[in-house]
Amino acid sequence: MKNISLYIAKRYIFSKTNTNAVNIIAGIAVCAILVATAALFIILSVFSGLEKMNLKYFSNVNPELKISPAKGKTLDSLTFVIKTLEKQQDIKAFSKVIEEKVYIDYKGKQDIAYLKGIDENFTKVTRLDTVVYGGDYLDFSRDDNFIVSNGIAERLQLYIDPVTPADLMMPKAGTGLIKQESEAFTKKEAYSVGVFILNEQYDKHIFTTLGLAQELLDLKENKCYAIELKTIGNKSLNDIKSTLQQSLGSNYIIQTRQDLDSAFLKVMNMENLISYLIFTLVIIIACFNLAGTIIILILDKKKEIQTMYSFGLSRKNIRNIFFYTGLIITLLAMFTGLLIACVIGLLQVNFGLVMASETVPFPFLFSVQNFTAVIVTVLGLGSFVSWLISRQVK
Repeated sequence: MKNISLYIAKRYIFSKTNTNAVNIIAGIAVCAILVATAALFIILSVFSGLEKMNLKYFSNVNPELKISPAKGKTLDSLTFVIKTLEKQQDIKAFSKVIEEKVYIDYKGKQDIAYLKGIDENFTKVTRLDTVVYGGDYLDFSRDDNFIVSNGIAERLQLYIDPVTPADLMMPKAGTGLIKQESEAFTKKEAYSVGVFILNEQYDKHIFTTLGLAQELLDLKENKCYAIELKTIGNKSLNDIKSTLQQSLGSNYIIQTRQDLDSAFLKVMNMENLISYLIFTLVIIIACFNLAGTIIILILDKKKEIQTMYSFGLSRKNIRNIFFYTGLIITLLAMFTGLLIACVIGLLQVNFGLVMASETVPFPFLFSVQNFTAVIVTVLGLGSFVSWLISRQVK
């Protein structure tokens, strides 16, 4: 048996016999929900693209696993740690690193940066060498060179300079009265050989050789702050983390890439949630148009409602007519909005309509999760409003 309520609702929406105020208001409701749906999907897709792009950039410099001391800065029993790692079949490569703040002075311009000293195995663990867009990668045959972030390069006008060195200064540990600068800082001269570009988190970083970092900190050759690891990829990082923790003991902290990126992921998720809530509010406001459309339709069809009731149509069937009317408007607007958003997304992916920078367009990522979030949100709100207003039919 044909659903008479649905049939009448479709006639109300798609009938071409006349055009009146109800049709115009219904069109406005469709446009309002359509625009809000498209905007919500575009925002969620852009945020997903930004998250994926930033995680890709992080993977170029953030290791899969990192071992650091539970207490203090330097790794004790480094030989023990290395021997333990060499026995692990799931570990493909590892690199010793040192991270510390450093004071840079170049041609009278100063800045404070994060210095990361790395050894020759670092490119086996990460892909730092692939993000150097100007100059060369580090030369490990000498301990007087570094590569600098694009942000520091712009602030200090320190790009590639094999002639004029920059002064790198690190505070000395110790106590007592300082009488001259040499007693307070360890100072080394080094040359900028390359410029890398990543993201804001690495905007104040420089990378140098492990030997230079050890000299600045007065550390012995067998000392480092952490060891970064690359796995062969056959097991989950959490499983390998548990195995290493059992082998090394509680004196060491082991972090996965997700642990290292947790702060960034929390910020991105919070921004994504706030954007979702803002545009959900926009959809709620758009649904006021839907509510107004149904109310005006009820008033416009008041005589027809009495006639249908006289012919034996139940109150539930009559209410369902207006519920289905609102549902059809919501579905029509939602799918049209998603279609428009997909077209805009494809144009952005293929032609870069909107640029995040001079060379990088805003990323746009199609995902089932975003489609589901938009459909559930719009359809849920539209259905609730339609049900609520249709209950007003007496």
